[in-house]
This record gives sequence, C-alpha cells and structure tokens, in this order.
Amino acid sequence: MTVELLAALIVIALGIVQVILQAGEFRRVHGVPYANTAQDTPSSVPDSPLLGRLTRALRNLHETLPFFLGVVIILALMDHSTATTRIAALVFAGARIVYLPLYAIGIPYLRGLVWMVSFVALITLVVSAIGAADWSVLGSAF
Repeated sequence: MTVELLAALIVIALGIVQVILQAGEFRRVHGVPYANTAQDTPSSVPDSPLLGRLTRALRNLHETLPFFLGVVIILALMDHSTATTRIAALVFAGARIVYLPLYAIGIPYLRGLVWMVSFVALITLVVSAIGAADWSVLGSAF
C-alpha cells in the first residue's frame, strides 16, 4: 500500500466519523422519532449551531473527497509515488482532520486557512499526476 492510499484510508475513516457526529447531533436536536422518518416535512425544532456546522463540514468533505480519492487511485495505478505526492496526500489528510474541529467549534479564519492548505495539497496531487501521465496514449486512441 502506498502512503497516498493510506492517506485516502485515513480520510475515508474521517468521513465516517463525520457522518457519525453529524447523525448523532441530528438525533440529539430533532429526536430519534423524527430522524427515523422520511423528513418530508421540516422539523419543528431548529438546527443547533453545532448541527449546522457539522452538516456543512461533511458537505465540504463530500465536495473534495471524490477528487482526492480519484487522484490517489490514479497515482497508484500509474505506480507514481514521489516524496511530493506522499507529503501532499498526508498534508491533505492532516488538514482535513484539523479542519473538522475548527469548523465544529466555529473558528472562521484559521478554518479557512486550513481548508486552503488541504486544497493546495489536492492541487499538488493532481498536477503531479498530470505531469506523470503518459499522454502518448491519446494518439493511439484514434
């Protein structure tokens, strides 16, 4: 297993933790009976600030996780693991771990900086994969 794939596994585990935290807070705020419905009608109880933050943090992870998983899998299939890709994958995973409590607590500017660090790490992975790709296969595709 590459370091990049291990970082992906860490981020997947983080995602599961985020689902558990968000679902637990949802049930605490709205109650288990409401949580077990189809929720066709809005709850009579407003979301707590924590529930809103956990929901938005989870949505944010959903926005970047497919790109991260995709590029990490592509790098593994290309057998392209470098110091840069290993560091970028670990930085992405670490930043996502730090991002969750910052968002849950409601710390605005530091949270944004940590998100930017994770996004730069993601871009680094994509640029590395693009640079290592065998573009000659496009010529043989036609």
